[in-house]
Amino acid sequence: MADAHVMWTISQIAERDGVSKAAVSKTVKKLAEDRPDTPIERGMQGQVQRVSLAHYDHYRQRHVNPAKATAPIRSVVSSASAPIDPSDTFEEARRQAEWLKVGRERIRHQEDIGQLLRRDRVEEAQRTIGRDIQNIIRRLQNKADAVALAVSKEGVHGARVELRRIAFELGNEIADRLAVVADQAAEVDEPIEDEEQ
Repeated sequence: MADAHVMWTISQIAERDGVSKAAVSKTVKKLAEDRPDTPIERGMQGQVQRVSLAHYDHYRQRHVNPAKATAPIRSVVSSASAPIDPSDTFEEARRQAEWLKVGRERIRHQEDIGQLLRRDRVEEAQRTIGRDIQNIIRRLQNKADAVALAVSKEGVHGARVELRRIAFELGNEIADRLAVVADQAAEVDEPIEDEEQ
């Protein structure tokens, strides 16, 4: 059986939180960019029709600055944080509340074990690492004199030995640079400061 999610429209979320649909749409857009695996139902032109309420609330709780939020930040652990439409039956309300709780717990667990990563941060790290590795490899031409000297002394065997030494040296430089990048990385994501809701 496929995973079940409590899926709400942008209008329902806006009404629940007392904010504009534009504010909810902005958050859903950021959520879809940062977490592309978020369950989102889209229309024929790609417009968002429904979004997983658990993922939406979890994203806001982790990335919205509470001091700037006009809508309440919903608790990830509370199953009662999402009011159910009164037209639903009690059993349907309870079922949705339970699925919402399960969805939020699943997201929290994935985050705790390191399965969820912010795409923008991963792409930034890839760009930094790629640039640093290219800069190190570009300095390979500076080793031409050492290779030429090795060839003049010992021929092809000398070139092989010198190239192996150079490869080891470059490998160490790359590893050291990657360690610096890893040490400079933040342990946790800071709240998104420009969030309007």
